[in-house]
Amino acid sequence: MKRKRVLNRFFVAGLAAVLLVLISLYKIPHFINVSKLEDLGYDDEAIAAIYAKHLQFNILANDYYSPYLNTEIKKDDFLKDYLHLYAVSDNLNEAAFRLYDRLKELRAYSDEELTKLYAALDYDKLTPLLVYDKIENIDQYINDALSGNTASYLHPYENVHECPNPDAIEAFISVKFSIGEYAPLKLVEIPSRFAASGLYLESRGLEAFTELCQAMEEEDLGIYAVDAYRSYTDQQELYESYGEEGDQRTLRPGYFDNQSGLAVMIVSIENESLDDFKQSQAYSWLLDNAHNYGFIFRYPEGKEAVTGMFGMPYYLRYVGQDLAKAIHESGLSFDEYYMFYLYDEA
Repeated sequence: MKRKRVLNRFFVAGLAAVLLVLISLYKIPHFINVSKLEDLGYDDEAIAAIYAKHLQFNILANDYYSPYLNTEIKKDDFLKDYLHLYAVSDNLNEAAFRLYDRLKELRAYSDEELTKLYAALDYDKLTPLLVYDKIENIDQYINDALSGNTASYLHPYENVHECPNPDAIEAFISVKFSIGEYAPLKLVEIPSRFAASGLYLESRGLEAFTELCQAMEEEDLGIYAVDAYRSYTDQQELYESYGEEGDQRTLRPGYFDNQSGLAVMIVSIENESLDDFKQSQAYSWLLDNAHNYGFIFRYPEGKEAVTGMFGMPYYLRYVGQDLAKAIHESGLSFDEYYMFYLYDEA
């Protein structure tokens, strides 16, 4: 009996030693990793979240840290797949993540390229990449974007797509999407109350424009159209009349929204000047309300590098209320919004 108790004591002592070694093998690396995470800058709550999300090895292998990441990683809606972005950017939201995925899908940018772009540029300087063909020199683009000089990346009239739905109110026409020689089936003259004589819009566009003008009258404001539907032939004649300056003065036939019959150029009754329209009360009202009637500013100022057209605050395009409201809320141009949310390569 004594021998058996002696053997049991040796067995227990040996088992305890093995357990101690196993605990040490776990605890020592754990303490080391926690120390490394602290050295990177993470606080205790963030470190607990890192372990709960099983991200410690990825973070330590890449030295991922930023004050923003330290804060965001504690949240329940933290997205592990974008860990690398949290480490380089400090203003991420659903749109920023969607843009990242869209640029990979649409333009075949790599994770490495996109991480570099997100580290250097704000969201509004990244969205033009949806419109441009894939850029090979990322560093040069970053420098140009920071200096506000990206117009050369647009390449108008190259790698052109055909407008897939020219009859739809949301038809997208741009320097990269041609509507060809399309002409609307039902053009109606705009009443003289709201336009110079001899101007036409597609019937759906005219109905919405009439409602818009009537709503403005109720606010003691007023606009009227000075240009509307323009046929392919008319645009071609205008373009050719400018000679070598054609591309600096207007858009080529087949690439201008006037041809859809859904676009209108306006002036205010308080000041019948296109150049001064931006200073009118009508313009201020339209900024807040045009989308409620299905209209967008097709060629907004500040977006020349993606539209290929100089800013025209007096140029409205009808796209329907739902789409107009979505574009307005996004802060994007139609060009960016279309490539972001609507374009399907298939």
